[in-house]
Amino acid sequence: MNILLIEDDKKKRKAIKGFLIKSGVEDRNIICAENMTDFTARISMDISLFIIDFKLPNFDDGAATQNGRAILESIIKAGKQDALLLAISSYPNDFPELRELYESHGCILADFANKDSWQSTLDHLLIQLKKNIRFEFLVFCALQEERNPYAALITGKNIVRAGVDCYDIELDGKKGTVILLPNMGLVNAAVYAGLCIERYRPQIVGMSGICGGFEKNAVKGQLLISSMVYEYQSGKWASDGFKHEPYQVATDHLTLTKLSALANEDNLLSELEYGFNGPRPPVPKNPEVAVFTSGSAVIADKHFLEEIKNIHRKVGGLDMEIFALQRAAELSECKPKCICAKTVVDLCDEDKNDDLHAYGSYISAKFMIKAISKLL
Repeated sequence: MNILLIEDDKKKRKAIKGFLIKSGVEDRNIICAENMTDFTARISMDISLFIIDFKLPNFDDGAATQNGRAILESIIKAGKQDALLLAISSYPNDFPELRELYESHGCILADFANKDSWQSTLDHLLIQLKKNIRFEFLVFCALQEERNPYAALITGKNIVRAGVDCYDIELDGKKGTVILLPNMGLVNAAVYAGLCIERYRPQIVGMSGICGGFEKNAVKGQLLISSMVYEYQSGKWASDGFKHEPYQVATDHLTLTKLSALANEDNLLSELEYGFNGPRPPVPKNPEVAVFTSGSAVIADKHFLEEIKNIHRKVGGLDMEIFALQRAAELSECKPKCICAKTVVDLCDEDKNDDLHAYGSYISAKFMIKAISKLL
C-alpha cells in the first residue's frame, strides 16, 4: 500500500512519517510531495491513502497557499475515489469553512496539534488499508499441480484470504499472489477472476498451466501464449444441429507485442526448462503465440475436436478457463493487462496421460514469472 504524504513543513512531515513507520508501513511505501508540482508528478502512482495539507506551495521554495481544494479535485478527477483521504492541518480555525467540502469527498479533518486524535485516526485508516490489500499482479491456476512450481521457484506465503486460496509472492519488489481455483471450468474461473480483479485491482492478471492442443497447429510439450481466445460452446441448438456463435477476446496489441518478443528470445526454452527434473517432450518445440478456445468440458473425441477447429483454422490450444479470465479482465473497471500461457500436454484424443503435466506446469509458470517481470 502506497501512501502519498503531501506536506511542505519538515517538522510535520517527519512526525507523520515517523508514526507511519512505527505503525508498520515500510519507508519505500511512503511517498512525499512538498509542493504542487511534486503532487502532480506523483498522483498517477498507485496510492491507497492521501495525507493532505491545506496549505502547500505551488513549486520549490514557493510560499504556501490554500491549495487543499485543488488537491482534492485532482484526486477525484484522477479516478482515485477508492483511496482513503486524511487532511492533517495546523490551522484548525479553517475547519468550519472547509469541513463540508472535505467531508463530502470522504476526507477526514484532523488537527496536528491534537497528537492523540490524528494518530488515532491514522491508525484506524491503516487498519482499514490492511483489510483492503492490493496486489500488482494476480496469477490463476485451475489445478494444484499447476500452482506447485511457483512454490518451488519463489519463496512465498500460503494464506486463505476471504475464502480464496492464495500463495503470496514478490517479483522485483512488486507484490502479487497465485490463486488456486476451487474447480476447473469457465464458471469457476469467471467468478473467481471477476471477484479477485475487483477486490485487488491488479495491473496484470495471468493464467498458467496445461492444455490440449490441435494437431498441425501445436505439438505436445509446446508452450502456447494466447493472442486471442474464443468460447466454442456459445451458439444455438436448432433442428439441423448446433450453430456456433463464438464470443472472443483478444490480448491487447501492446501486451501481445511484448509477449511475442519474449517468446522469440534466443534460448528461451532452455531457460524455461532449466531446473526441471522429470519427463520432457521427445522433440523440443519453441514457445509460440497462438489462438486458444475454451469450454467447460474435457474433450477426447476427434470428431468433436474437428468441429471446434473449423471455427478458427489457426486455433492451437484448447482449455477450460482462459476465455473466462480474459473476458473478466476486459469487463473490469481497472482493465489489467492479461497474460495467458499454457503448455500442450495432449492432442485431445484417446491417447491421454499425465506424463507431461509436471513439465507443462513448470515451464508455463517460469514463463509467467518472466513475462510479469517484463511487463511490470
